[in-house]
Amino acid sequence: MIILSGLRKHSVLLAILIGAFSLVLTNSAFNILLPNFVQMYGISTAFGGWIIILYILAMTITMPLTSLVVDRLGRKRTYIIGIVIYGLFSIVGGLFCHYVQIVLLVRVMHGVAAGLMIPLSLVLLFDYYGKEVRGRVVGAWGMLLTIAPAIGPTLGGAVIQFGEVRYLFWLNVPFALFSFVLCCTQIKRYPPVYRKMIHLQSIILMVLGIASLSLGIQLVSNHTIPKWIPCLLLVLGVVAIIRFVRQENAKKEPFIRYSLLRRNPVYTVSLLISAVQDSVMFGVIFVMPLIFQEVFHLSPSVAGAMFIPTALFTSLFVWIGGSLMDSGKSLKFISYGIGFIAVSVASFAFLPKEASFLVIIVLMALRGIGNGLSDMTVTAIGLNALPEDDLHEGSALSNTLQRLASSFAVMLLAVYYEVRWQMIAQSGQLAETAKWTALKEECIALGCLMLLTLPLVLVINKKKVNVVAQHGTKPAA
Repeated sequence: MIILSGLRKHSVLLAILIGAFSLVLTNSAFNILLPNFVQMYGISTAFGGWIIILYILAMTITMPLTSLVVDRLGRKRTYIIGIVIYGLFSIVGGLFCHYVQIVLLVRVMHGVAAGLMIPLSLVLLFDYYGKEVRGRVVGAWGMLLTIAPAIGPTLGGAVIQFGEVRYLFWLNVPFALFSFVLCCTQIKRYPPVYRKMIHLQSIILMVLGIASLSLGIQLVSNHTIPKWIPCLLLVLGVVAIIRFVRQENAKKEPFIRYSLLRRNPVYTVSLLISAVQDSVMFGVIFVMPLIFQEVFHLSPSVAGAMFIPTALFTSLFVWIGGSLMDSGKSLKFISYGIGFIAVSVASFAFLPKEASFLVIIVLMALRGIGNGLSDMTVTAIGLNALPEDDLHEGSALSNTLQRLASSFAVMLLAVYYEVRWQMIAQSGQLAETAKWTALKEECIALGCLMLLTLPLVLVINKKKVNVVAQHGTKPAA
């Protein structure tokens, strides 16, 4: 029975990993192709950024609604629905990828699929694995998921250089099919509970708030639109979000329990760190392909290969970080990881255009070490601090705020880059030099933003020690 139970756990782990792997693979492949989409469809960099942004936004809007769907369908069915959406719209993308409008639609639906699957992935795993091994489970989960970012950019660059974009969509189909079969047969059935009521007004307020803020930020750089329009959208977005939060707090069963932020300091601080980390991560995904192709003039396939060291070292050190977390020792290793990320990203601002491949590879590997030690470990610590009954709500809230912060970060970077390099070019500098200057400024900003989380790591380390001490266990060193 013990052997069968162990096999069941590992089967569930594989089922969830296959689905998540295909999501990350496609997303990382698309992220490296921003300069190519700009040329292929004859669009601006800011507009091309929506190919990345729409995925994040759709995922962010869907995540708060996931608990409502789970309430009616159960965790298993909700996760499977996400896989089905992902597979079907990959087929649509493969058939009609020559239309940029279809590509944007597919990215939206892929984001919806991710919004249903990502909050449930760790929750489903935590149902099968106890707290004493969750760090290592997250480590194993992270190791496989970081293989996808290694393959994705390289694959995306190779496909765009030697093949066609539609192959990227068709590649998802067998992954989605295999994940669908495995999830149907291996994950246990979760009965619906029907606790939450559908409040259409709250849903409208949430969608309106996120969409208005996103569109307002995007239109700031559009000189053909009067300035009062983006300002109005930003104000509308803020008001809608505030109204939404107030309504949710007044409900007995809200979409997401924002009260978790007040009740659990370890979870709250972990969420703040994760939100900044995700913003920097997606910011780097936006900036680095532009640096590699616009500044260093690398081909798409070589530019994609530059992300391999990051993914490989992330997959190695995420296991190390998970093991250190399970050991109950000090969490100071997270601070080292954050420092590595900040140094590696900011260093690109000081690289000469003649920098060797070796230097670039070392910096990308250093960022991978930092990601592995800090990113998923912080997420696991935050979820572990919650009671079992609040795991699903905490995961949905954490992922929602992280993706919302990431989407706004990418939009701000896209707008800043577009406005800044044109401003510098108007002063008499060459376009290439102007673009390099704007990208260097963004690298410094991302590195400094990462460093701002270091005091929060000290707080979470102290809070976690206090929690352990209160439970009568030997406190961490």
